[in-house]
Order: sequence, then structure tokens, then C-alpha cells
Amino acid sequence: MAALIEFVCIATHARHGDPSITFEQRAWAYCAAGGNDGHQWSRIDPTAVETLRSPAGNGRPHLAPEEINEHTLTGRPAR
Repeated sequence: MAALIEFVCIATHARHGDPSITFEQRAWAYCAAGGNDGHQWSRIDPTAVETLRSPAGNGRPHLAPEEINEHTLTGRPAR
């Protein structure tokens, strides 16, 4: 199973490259513009990268709440 993207970059980059995937805040992040720096990460519901790149996916990831209990993301019970 492929890793899911949990952050997308919403920054307007002056210089564009190929879309990129990187690790941000212990999760995978996707920048459609392929910017080298100056990212503004926004958390989304975990989504396959193919969905983000697909025209059928309409390019609109579902935004997740900013405050998320990390225990619910890992499936481990809270202590």
C-alpha cells in the first residue's frame, strides 16, 4: 500500500518545477508546483498522490481540521 499524502502546499511559487513529495511534520506532503522552498503546508484528509494528480480528482483535496489528536492517526488508543 502506498503512503498517503497528509499535507499540500498552497503557496504561490515564483519558480515552478515538477510536482514533488516530501516529508513534513512526520507525514507525506505534496507540492503541485514543485517549489524548492517557501512552502505553506495545509493539512488534508489522507489522500493517495494519484488522486491529487488526477484531473478526475478535481484537484480539491478535503481539508482536515488543524488540531488532530495524533493517537487517532496511528490507530493506537490514547493514554
